[in-house]
Amino acid sequence: MGGTNLQGKVAVVTGGARGIGRAYALALAGAGAAVMIADLLDEEGRNTAKSIQSEGGQAVYRHVDVTDVASTERMAAAAVDEFGGIDILINNAAVFAGLTPVPLTELPLDRWARVMDVNVKGVWLCTRAAVPHMRRRGGGVIVNQSSIAAYALHGGPFVDYATSKAAVIGFTKSSAKELSADNIRVNAICPGGVLTEAALSFVSGDASRVEQAASSSQLIPQVIRPEDLVGPMLFLVSDASKFMTGQTVVFDGGRFFLG
Repeated sequence: MGGTNLQGKVAVVTGGARGIGRAYALALAGAGAAVMIADLLDEEGRNTAKSIQSEGGQAVYRHVDVTDVASTERMAAAAVDEFGGIDILINNAAVFAGLTPVPLTELPLDRWARVMDVNVKGVWLCTRAAVPHMRRRGGGVIVNQSSIAAYALHGGPFVDYATSKAAVIGFTKSSAKELSADNIRVNAICPGGVLTEAALSFVSGDASRVEQAASSSQLIPQVIRPEDLVGPMLFLVSDASKFMTGQTVVFDGGRFFLG
């Protein structure tokens, strides 16, 4: 988003090593923020941090398990140690790649538990860890990554993933209400199908199949790429959206309207 100025701000991006999270981290740094990249993908996370540093930006990578209380608290403490505080939290980390369509009556219990742990509990724990530091700064902004899967707009039966992303919307609304007194805004983004490593894992790496799906299922027949989500993310973390909280921005090329 051209002109967004985040100089002096500190952002934490979970799942920031690649895909949408990487695009977010690069954009936040490009707007002037110091960025902590939190992920389990160490090599890719370090490479993303180096890419930012090579352009003159401030970034560090930390190995973080969003399902673990101590790990998320260390993440928040490290952001404060490195950069002085936390102003922006992007809850992007999620389980999706590798999931296969499974009827709900046949869904393994351990898969359900894993998806809920990362996609729901992880959002809560990272928010829980960051909020005290945002309060010390006089406020902050949280952006949670949901999905159009929350509205059952996704190919195949993925009831665990869909349920987790619907829970993120509920968490966004509830936490926005609770944290408003602390001058902390909370919003969510619901992307449609995005051309990421996760999406490619479902089509044997054939990007043309993702592009064909976009052409047939969206009013805007173009595949969404990670960098396309940068605009709404920067809008939500900037003062341009200072009167928005508890909202969900659907960014899906018109997929929602085709049902």
